Amino acid sequence: MSGRPAGALAGIAIVIFFAAPARAAVGAPGTTDALEVPQPAAPTRDVVSGAPGAAAAQISANASSQRYGIGDGSDATIAVGVSSACAQNCTAADPQRIASFIGTLIHGNEVNLLTVQLDTPFELGFDCGFGAEACYVTGQNKIVISGNEEFDRDGASREFVLAHEYGHHVAQHRRLPAPFPRAVDWGTERWASAEGVCQARRHGKLFPGDEGVHYFEDPGEAFAEAFAHSRFPEVSVRWRYLRQLRPTAASFRAIEEDTLSPWQGRESLVLSGRVPARGEGAAVESLPTPLDGSVTLRPVGLHRRGYELALRSRAGRLLRNFRPRPRARNRMDFTVCGQSRLRLQIRSLTGHPSPYRLQIQRP
Repeated sequence: MSGRPAGALAGIAIVIFFAAPARAAVGAPGTTDALEVPQPAAPTRDVVSGAPGAAAAQISANASSQRYGIGDGSDATIAVGVSSACAQNCTAADPQRIASFIGTLIHGNEVNLLTVQLDTPFELGFDCGFGAEACYVTGQNKIVISGNEEFDRDGASREFVLAHEYGHHVAQHRRLPAPFPRAVDWGTERWASAEGVCQARRHGKLFPGDEGVHYFEDPGEAFAEAFAHSRFPEVSVRWRYLRQLRPTAASFRAIEEDTLSPWQGRESLVLSGRVPARGEGAAVESLPTPLDGSVTLRPVGLHRRGYELALRSRAGRLLRNFRPRPRARNRMDFTVCGQSRLRLQIRSLTGHPSPYRLQIQRP
C-alpha cells in the first residue's frame, strides 16, 4: 500500500469554502461533497494521489479542455484544461504555452497520455491540498497546477514545478523489477540503482511513497525533483531532499536513459563450465549486476543433490548458500541491493567432475 496522503478535513473546508468569493465555489451550496478537500500540510512541492476527491472532480467537470500539439517535431499532443474560474482570473493560463513547454522535456510515448489542468490558487487547495504547489493524479495521468506564474520560496518557477510533475508522469509509466514497489514511489530503475535507493531504504534513510513527515525522504519525490533539475541544470533551486540523492551527471544520464529507453524487464543469460570433483576446488563465475532487483539462478546439468551453490559479494562475503532439496525448486533467488558484481561458486559434493550450465535472469 502506498503511504501517500488521502482524506479531508471537513471543518477547515467549511471555513475556507464559505469565506471564498462566489466565483471560486466548486459545488452547490449545502452539499457535503463540495466541502471535501485534501489533507492540509506544511508547504511541499506537490502531492501524488491515486484519484481526485469530490470537490476536485467538480472543478475538473467545469474546466474547458482540448488537445494541443507539444511542438517537438512529432504528432504528439496533450490535453490541457482550464477551470472556469481560472479562465476569468488567472494571469498565465495559455494552454498552448503549457503544451509547448512539455515538448521541451525529455519524454517517451507516455506524453500522449498526459492531461494538465490549470486552476486558480484557491482551487488548487481543493485539488492538491492547501500548501501544495501542484499535484499528480496517477489514475488520471493528470497534472494540476496554478494558472498563475510565480516563484516559490526555493526559487522554483511554475515551469520548474511542471517539470517536477512530469517526472512523476514518467515514473508512473516505468517498470521496476521485483521486489520493489511502483516507480512513482521508488524512482525509475537505472536512476534508483545509480543513487543507491535500495541501500538507503534498508538503512532507514528513505521512505518510498511517504509524503507525510518523510516527504523529503521519499525517493519518488526526489526522482521528480531531479527530473526537473535535469531540465533546468543552471537554475539555482534549493535541494531539500536527502543529500545523497542530489543530482549528478551520472543521475542525469540515468534519468535520460530511463525516460527515452525504459527498462523492459529482466534479461536472460547462460554461464557454463566444469565443476571439479569434491575436494579439488570450485567453479567460480563473475556476474556483473549494474541494476538492483531480483536475480534468479537455475543450475542445469548437475545431479540434483550433488552440488552446492554459493553467492558472494565482490569482496568475497557470503551472501547466499544453496543446496538442492527433494521436491524443492531447483533455483536460487537473491535481491541485488547495491552490489555491482557477484561471485558465483559451484562446488561438487560427489567424487567426480561434471559439466554445468547456469541459467540466469537479472535486471
